[in-house]
Amino acid sequence: MHIVQEIVEKNKAGYRAGIWSCCSGSPDVIRATLRRAQATRTPALIESTSNQVNQEGGYTGMQPKDFAALVYSLASEMGVRRDNIILAGDHLGPLPWTHLDAEEAMDKAEKLVVSCIMAGYSKIHLDTSMRVASDDPNAPFPVKVCAERGVRLCAACERAFDTYRIEHPDAVEPVYIIGSEVPVPGGECSGMIMGVTAPNDALKTIEIYREEFERVGCGKAFERVVGLVVEMGVEFHEFSLDEYDRRRTVGVVQAMRNVPLCIEGHSSDYQTEENLTRMCEDGVAILKVGPALTFSQREAMFALEEIERIVYAETPEILSDYRATLEEVMLENPKHWQSYYKGSEHEQRIARTYSFLDRCRYYLADKRVVAARAKLLENLSHNVIPLCILSQFMPTQYFKVRSGELRNEPLDLLLDAIGTRIDCYLSATNYCGMGRPRRAGDIR
Repeated sequence: MHIVQEIVEKNKAGYRAGIWSCCSGSPDVIRATLRRAQATRTPALIESTSNQVNQEGGYTGMQPKDFAALVYSLASEMGVRRDNIILAGDHLGPLPWTHLDAEEAMDKAEKLVVSCIMAGYSKIHLDTSMRVASDDPNAPFPVKVCAERGVRLCAACERAFDTYRIEHPDAVEPVYIIGSEVPVPGGECSGMIMGVTAPNDALKTIEIYREEFERVGCGKAFERVVGLVVEMGVEFHEFSLDEYDRRRTVGVVQAMRNVPLCIEGHSSDYQTEENLTRMCEDGVAILKVGPALTFSQREAMFALEEIERIVYAETPEILSDYRATLEEVMLENPKHWQSYYKGSEHEQRIARTYSFLDRCRYYLADKRVVAARAKLLENLSHNVIPLCILSQFMPTQYFKVRSGELRNEPLDLLLDAIGTRIDCYLSATNYCGMGRPRRAGDIR
């Protein structure tokens, strides 16, 4: 049985058990995820999204096999066992190709899911909830069409897994996530408050998918559908957040308690630990997070750069100019942020840097940004950061350095800053239901 199935079963049995999912292509975020998994002895569920990683390269320039190689390379570097890693695909479907007609978009989506299975992904979010060019933009988008397309992708996954298993006989069968009301990946930019899926709509969606799985001969695969994506009233916007309110979700939560599937919680970024805990208690056994992690990464990098400017005030020629480099790259290629950040030039400048939508994550793989990051970490390596300055800009990490839990090295400080956000998810999911308390020195 897949470990996600085991965790979902515990959650459905009434235990506070869940698993958090790292949806990011950032090597530093992945490092932080692996470090926390190693320290807490919990599995690392790491997902790539369809626009981030696909057979055409996505915005990271990686195909699924490249993403898998990156994760396993970082795991080897950090001494994390492969069997403690779950690779997964998020929003796998026609999302990157909505400008194409249905058949062409779905053909590309099939190639995407096949490439994921052949790269060793074992958790697949079948996301066909978006219209493509040939769909009527003015007509309701039928759940049945969504299900037909999703099951088409599932059938492609099953065929691919039969091939994959020939060379990997111990591979676990893939598990699937379905849904027709899926929050827009990457956050909501219109400012609308996120709604909550009606109970009957959730149950009807499951039934329509079940019928479609049976119709095409994938009934056995439906037994491995572990979760349904629904709208839970949580979302992040340019400068605001929709907080989880269990009073709004009581209907869909009660309805989902009566089916084997859990809720997969999208857009849980920036929710408080208390809210995340309530979500897990309410049947959200899978909590997904992505932009909030690169948001924490950006905060830490800017804090480190402030320290760098103080330490090397008399030799400015060696400074990394990380923030200026990131801004320059974003201005030169505005396609990833321009449609999200409105307002005046000043407001856009603030959004590019600080927005919860965190569109700067699309530029972290740029060669100039990578070089500036390396220069910044190099400048602050070898314990050159005075504790008093560390306290000013990274107080949480300062106290960990003081207590001996953390080295006063920039990479350690950066990963721990990201890890502090991860800790909220580990606690909320009760450490995959194992309830393992953290001890001093466990997390380094």
